[in-house]
Amino acid sequence: MKFRWLKWLRLLALSAVVTTVPIAAADYVLSQHAISTGQTEADSMAARYLARAETTVAEALRLLADLRASGRVTCSLPDRTAFGMTAFNSEFVVQIGLTDEAGTLICGEPMGALAAPARLPVAEKGDPSVMLSVLSDGKDKRQAVVTLRVDDRLRLVARLASRALDIQAGASYFEDSSVTSIYLDDGSEWSKFAGKWTESDQSSPLVSTMSSERYPIKVRVAVDEAAAKKSIASLRAITIILSTLAGLGVFIIVTWSMWRQSDGDSFSRAVDNHEFIPYYQPVFDLMTGEIRGCEVLVRWLRPDGTMVPPGQFLPYAEATGAIRDITRQLMAQTVVDVSDIYDKNPDLKLAINLTAMHFNDLEIMDDIKRIYGNSKIRYEQLCFEVTEQHPLKDLALSRAIIGRIQALGASVALDDVGTGHGGLAYLQKLGVDIIKIDKMFIDHIGTDHSSQTIVDTLVELGHQLGLGIVAEGVERPDQVEHLKSIGVVQAQGYIYSPPIPVKAFREFALKSLERAKSGLGTRTDKPVEVSDSFASLTVSVDDEADAA
Repeated sequence: MKFRWLKWLRLLALSAVVTTVPIAAADYVLSQHAISTGQTEADSMAARYLARAETTVAEALRLLADLRASGRVTCSLPDRTAFGMTAFNSEFVVQIGLTDEAGTLICGEPMGALAAPARLPVAEKGDPSVMLSVLSDGKDKRQAVVTLRVDDRLRLVARLASRALDIQAGASYFEDSSVTSIYLDDGSEWSKFAGKWTESDQSSPLVSTMSSERYPIKVRVAVDEAAAKKSIASLRAITIILSTLAGLGVFIIVTWSMWRQSDGDSFSRAVDNHEFIPYYQPVFDLMTGEIRGCEVLVRWLRPDGTMVPPGQFLPYAEATGAIRDITRQLMAQTVVDVSDIYDKNPDLKLAINLTAMHFNDLEIMDDIKRIYGNSKIRYEQLCFEVTEQHPLKDLALSRAIIGRIQALGASVALDDVGTGHGGLAYLQKLGVDIIKIDKMFIDHIGTDHSSQTIVDTLVELGHQLGLGIVAEGVERPDQVEHLKSIGVVQAQGYIYSPPIPVKAFREFALKSLERAKSGLGTRTDKPVEVSDSFASLTVSVDDEADAA
């Protein structure tokens, strides 16, 4: 009881780890991503504001240079009119005027742009021809001006519009969570844009600072880190949901595995007790009606007489590797069951299914030699079918194993052609001798043009490659007639016989061989009648589920 509770505690701990670790990891990764994205956005905002400030200054200088070039450098009425019209038509300048050497505004238009006269820095000898300053006029403390020297005494001056820098430079979610300052190299502030958030609200905001290479302008943008992280809220919610589902999934799967453990133990005991037995499905010549051999299929016959269909245990057998032991047992049992019939009829073929696991190493070669090497069933009578339920891991090794099987004299067939993982790639690379057309396509002969075309194409391809062809799942006379018309020689299916146990197969095979020797062949208009003593053991399942 203590051990059982310990297993449940471990399961709960595992589920908790599966749930919380991805959430913590994703939260860290997403947070770092959000911070990186926020920093990138701050850099972009700073770059946009700096570009706008440079454009504003450049446009003001261009206007002043045009006025100077046209000789509009006095306070005469025509010149003042030119000042006013130039400022009126510009989105970057609100006033243009003229100052003396003391920095006093002599005239400016439009005059209404100023609440009171403003004084520029005094022009000193050696002053640069272009100056950028921030003035305080009592109304707008962040109003920048650009001056352009006319001569040693006079300067043209353009007062810049505050609205020129009022742009949407960043993402909408940063609109109320950022502070942007634009100022000159001397520290005087030109403009500032701020939402509800201030830098004092956070000790470590995301900051970007940029300086102009053309003018003495700097831009500083500070962004709220919390606002940047809000952008990942939806992704974080998805991560929490997925991680919770993953933890729940682990809990369910492990619980199911624990519940099924007893079944796994019974499966292992079944393998040890040789409860897996061969069923035989005859293969016939469509042209003559004669039996040509059989395919060996697996059934689980429990000690109480109940039969377990392959679909209920084959996936588990393949996943655990028990399919190797089961295949060995089936092959060994065929020697006991039918070696005398095959010894007297050397043209009969015995088909054994191999899974992808059999092609991971050369162990299957040892099994074939040990079981059939000294038996009455010749290598030439054996056909090993490569099933496509799972992909082959190593095609080169698989091809080498197939080559060794063929070197013994046995043939190799590609099963379920067109429905598995390999398809035509396996047909090209594995070098098989026979292709088996899946029941899925045979079912629709005469009723579905696409499926019938696939069958016709596969048959034509097989003929061109010189391969043998076997049709699986044949159940109707019209299917037989169509297959014969396109050159298919061999087939298996319920129109001849379902998979049957050994005694029924022996009776059926001996009667069929006897009829063939007498020239009577085998009827194809109805299924074979299985003797009453074995009818209860016959299980009707799809051929796809029969592969073993």
